[in-house]
Amino acid sequence: MGHGICVTRGSAAVMSFTFSLLLLTVCRHSITALRDTVVNQFIPLDSATEFHKIVACTAAFFTAVHSVGHIINMYHVTTQPVEHLICLFKEIAFPSTFEPNFSYFLFKTVTGLTGLILVILCYILFIFATPVVRLRAFRTFWMTHHLYVPIYILIILHGSAKMLERPLFYYYFIIPASLFAVDKLITIGRRKLELNIVTAELLPSDVTKLVFNRPPSFQYRSGQWIRISCPAVFPDEYHAFTMTSAPHENTLAIHVKAMGRWTWKLRRNLDPANVYKMPYPKVQIDGPYGGGNQEWYKYEVAVFIGGGIGITPYASILSDLVYGTSTNKYHGVACKKVYFLWVCPTHRSWEWFVDVLRSVEERDHLNVINVHIFITQYFNNFDLRTMMLYICEQHFQSSAKRSMFTGLKAQNHFGRPDFQQIFKYVRANHPDMNKIGVFSCGPPVLTHGIDKACASVNKTRQLPSFQHFYENF
Repeated sequence: MGHGICVTRGSAAVMSFTFSLLLLTVCRHSITALRDTVVNQFIPLDSATEFHKIVACTAAFFTAVHSVGHIINMYHVTTQPVEHLICLFKEIAFPSTFEPNFSYFLFKTVTGLTGLILVILCYILFIFATPVVRLRAFRTFWMTHHLYVPIYILIILHGSAKMLERPLFYYYFIIPASLFAVDKLITIGRRKLELNIVTAELLPSDVTKLVFNRPPSFQYRSGQWIRISCPAVFPDEYHAFTMTSAPHENTLAIHVKAMGRWTWKLRRNLDPANVYKMPYPKVQIDGPYGGGNQEWYKYEVAVFIGGGIGITPYASILSDLVYGTSTNKYHGVACKKVYFLWVCPTHRSWEWFVDVLRSVEERDHLNVINVHIFITQYFNNFDLRTMMLYICEQHFQSSAKRSMFTGLKAQNHFGRPDFQQIFKYVRANHPDMNKIGVFSCGPPVLTHGIDKACASVNKTRQLPSFQHFYENF
């Protein structure tokens, strides 16, 4: 079979490694625990989801290579005399008069049949995990992703026939599978909390605020997230949301942006017109889990950047920070100064967050938080309308010390932020620091821009350096 067998065996080794590695990237409890260890400094745990996608794409590519390679190999095999096949396939007994063809190897051997089913299942899972399908048909994505169970069973059976060589998948699979099994058992064993919705508020921009009574045993940090299921919407379908309430509060709160079928149905079910004289549906929560923003308290100086609905973790973090600094009740919190950058199309996009910032400003007696709002709808800095808005805003800020748009002390900027210049400004204000934490939550394009700016500023090797932690949605 020449080089064909080398290609198929090489791709099989890559598949064994990638399919096993996929399990490690979804061990939520392990990743949450590792965030509090030194491992977090060397392994980018914030990138677990992105890394999962990269590994999955690699596995899909080499699955295709492996399949095409074996189709070519089977063509060569079926042209060989039986005595040659006996030497090649030592685990299969061929009668001297039998001439195996392509359909025999594909449909009448364990390796061929399981391989065919594996290719079909893998590509069903892969196709329905693409962003387009996941956004428009999340439930289909959710259901097809559970095909991982038969896929791993079939992979084990695929090599058990030892058609060409003894199976090597076990060497890659045992450790990741054991860790994944333990992680899964923790999830199953941990009782999912069933909570009543205390209040549900329909906010502008298709945002829904949900408030629950907080169970006494439920402990979490600001910046962490939970998984929520609402049986009245879709049973056993969980979605992840960052908590917007602070740890010192007696209630739990989340803000849900209606973007897909589940979130829209939830919003309709909570509409006052639909729940008149009826109790709100119950929800089940699982968590909390670690997020990229939960390490903020370890840095004396931090930069928070929220884009779009990515501002939700900072509703919790900023409230938590001002509560700690104003009451002096928190110990072990190093944070002394925070620069918060809010990037949004218009203020009207997230009016509820303006109320959060107003509450934070009223309680921030030590001026720990410095807020800047960037309105990206006015992207052209030389536009006449932008210039007039900028002049009016600057005049109002200088005279009233507040924004004429929001009534906040926060300064408004028209256009996209220049992160590189901002980081240089922060560095100049804090030359005695060794490192500054940069925490962001928003779309991938925002994350990439911040990453690029951090790398550019850190190239000068001047202190302080900037360390970036992030969450994408």
